[in-house]
Amino acid sequence: MNIVFLSILMDAFFIVLLVRCAYKDVKTRAVSNLCIALLLGLGLARTALIILNGGIWWIYPAGLLLSIPFIITWLKNGMGAGDVKLMMGIGLYLGLLNTLVSFILMIPLLIILTVHSWRKNKTVKSAIPFAPVLAFGAGGAVILGYLYAFTQL
Repeated sequence: MNIVFLSILMDAFFIVLLVRCAYKDVKTRAVSNLCIALLLGLGLARTALIILNGGIWWIYPAGLLLSIPFIITWLKNGMGAGDVKLMMGIGLYLGLLNTLVSFILMIPLLIILTVHSWRKNKTVKSAIPFAPVLAFGAGGAVILGYLYAFTQL
């Protein structure tokens, strides 16, 4: 099977899983462990694919390091465990650099949601579903990767 086709298929499945996690979080305020397990498995498969092709593989597991601030926030009851697990799946799949890109893409949506929450509740201390924000940033990072690749043709 062609490596490019397999990579595109994995990216499509990744985005579908992100949308599923975001939808579930908005509806039930919980992220499915099955989705998280599939995301982590997909991240491991992507790392294995990179290793088999002789690429720089350590960037992908290093993306897990970016979930440390989320773990600390969870320990202080600042966010749910599902969001932390989702961040770990995103970090493993996207790798270190693309996860940083996804953080940058999350900022505008977080600002919009914070302002909306403040206007609605007169406080920023209200809980918002964070999985859609994570999914927006991660999906945007994947799409930006394809846009960059197409401009290099």
